[in-house]
Amino acid sequence: MNLEQRGLWAAEAFRSARRPSLLARFGVVALVVMAGLGLALGLQLRSVISDRALDNAERSSLVYLHLVRETFLAPGVAWDPSSGPGVANPAQQSLSEEILGDPEISSEVLSATAWLADGTVAFSTERASIGTVETLPASAVEALAGRPVSVIAGPERVRSDGYVPAEHPGASVLVVDAPFSTTGDDSPELVIEIVTEYTDTAAAVRTDTAVVFGWLGAGLLVLYVALFRLVATASRRLRVQSETNRELAEHDALTGLANRTLLEHRARLALDEARRGGHPLALLLLDLDRFKEINDTLGHHHGDLLLRLVGPRLRSVLGEGDVVARLGGDEFVVLLHQVADVDAARLVGERLLAALDSPFPVDGLDLDVGASLGIAVSPEHGVDVATLLQHADVAMYAAKAKQSGIAVYDPRHDLNSTARLSLLGELRRGIESGQLVLHYQPQAEAGSGAVHGVEALVRWQHPVHGLLAPDEFIPLAESTGLIRPLTLAVLDSALALAARRRTVDEAFTVAVNISAHSLLDPDLTRDVEAALARHGLPGQALVLEITESSIMSDRERARTALVRLADLGVSLSVDDFGTGYSSLAYLHRLPVHELKIDRSFVIGMSSSSNAAIVTASIDMGHALGLRVVAEGVEEQVAWDLLEGFGCDAVQGYHLCRPVAEEALDDWLAERQVDAV
Repeated sequence: MNLEQRGLWAAEAFRSARRPSLLARFGVVALVVMAGLGLALGLQLRSVISDRALDNAERSSLVYLHLVRETFLAPGVAWDPSSGPGVANPAQQSLSEEILGDPEISSEVLSATAWLADGTVAFSTERASIGTVETLPASAVEALAGRPVSVIAGPERVRSDGYVPAEHPGASVLVVDAPFSTTGDDSPELVIEIVTEYTDTAAAVRTDTAVVFGWLGAGLLVLYVALFRLVATASRRLRVQSETNRELAEHDALTGLANRTLLEHRARLALDEARRGGHPLALLLLDLDRFKEINDTLGHHHGDLLLRLVGPRLRSVLGEGDVVARLGGDEFVVLLHQVADVDAARLVGERLLAALDSPFPVDGLDLDVGASLGIAVSPEHGVDVATLLQHADVAMYAAKAKQSGIAVYDPRHDLNSTARLSLLGELRRGIESGQLVLHYQPQAEAGSGAVHGVEALVRWQHPVHGLLAPDEFIPLAESTGLIRPLTLAVLDSALALAARRRTVDEAFTVAVNISAHSLLDPDLTRDVEAALARHGLPGQALVLEITESSIMSDRERARTALVRLADLGVSLSVDDFGTGYSSLAYLHRLPVHELKIDRSFVIGMSSSSNAAIVTASIDMGHALGLRVVAEGVEEQVAWDLLEGFGCDAVQGYHLCRPVAEEALDDWLAERQVDAV
């Protein structure tokens, strides 16, 4: 994984990490709410404590207030206005001395003062102020309105001969002002003020408030911790479940590999990076061969175990940044983030196939599994994930059809392209309207040169594109269901020629190629039998050529089909022999009559290895009692070598190129004259 790619994926992860988690957000919100609730409750409780303390202090003050009132306004000692304003009588003077001198009272009552409504000090524990006129304090003025008033004040409100305010800095006192009437009516003309000690009460209030705040904070903290742990546990479970769900959503449950969702996500990121960097990107789609056979034979359990082993094999040959994904079934996809070109992608594909060559150990069994691989490279074959996957799939099926192992996307293989869809409709109409034509290539006996048979090779005389070779339309027919009507049309034309030629040469045969799809068609035997009957021919007039790879694709079904065809008297030929994986033991079980050595070995007989292969093939065919035909004979030297090796018949350009039916008649007539 390069630095740019790491940075791209790291940035995405960082953006996710910057978002606070649900648990963190809950913790902050819960902490703020509980702190606010605790503060509100604490302040409320402090207010309650303070109010109760103040109420108790007021009650104590009222006791002394009534003492002063009873003494000051008692009958016989009450103040006589006629004696002059502000003059205290002896009883009032003795009260001042009692308040100042009684330790019990003086410890509670710091001072006592009585004012007339005009501010005259009628009585005070500060005796020097008696008889003076003062501005009434605000609490005293408020009390003259008719109700007692209490306030918390500093030591400066104490009026006593034995109290020096400067000696009590920071002290708190409770001031209680109560209105009284000396005449008994509702208009008070006298205010009595009692000042009591409040410092200890204030300290007690602070202490009690601190205790309340402490217990309340501790309780809320315990509640917060318990609630946070509960939510944290639930959050962890949700996170684990979320991660599990994401893992299941992005990974294949059986193999643990990335699934289609994660593959498409990674591929989109990689495509963005590739566009910025200006380098190609490749998708390789791989499909296991013979997996269905393993599943059907050994069961799904062994199939699942095998699929689990594929991922590690593929990863072992890939780079760090490459992705291996399973799309489903036996299909795997490899994402190559950076490749030089198509050839480089092909080299990686070859390494992937090589990694699957070794047998897979599954429950004590060594299973051999091959694969077919399709390659699509961006931007050449597509610039989005869906197109690349589709084109890699097309290439994979092309590789499987050709038994080539690997194929790079080619628009000509794409059945979903507009041109191919158009060609499909034209092929269907072409079969129905007789546009298919047969060219014939003669076969000659290697020793005598006598010609008693031909191979029919189909062509399509397209009204626009001209004469099309089989490679341009046979794969299309095989993949769309048109192969059966096409095969029937070829059989009909070839047998018509055989019926006509057998009037001249009773040993004349015609060979027709049968695809793997046709071989496994359960109606093939019935179709061949009907075609022979329609032209009045015995089975011996027809040779059906089947490629070695077609026989090996599904051996049991192929053997069953070949047995049924042989029962009709039809000769069976193994075409392209030497290019497949058949064994002598298996060939011996098949009712075949002929081997056709592939032209690639015949053309290359100048090399000792190819000559050895041709010789071995001839000897093996004869050992099995089979007739051996060599294809690709293009010169007399090759013919002479094959005759020397003991080959039975030859076919190739040196003898005759494939020709139309009319030209074949002329060629056969000319050859007959030459033979005479």
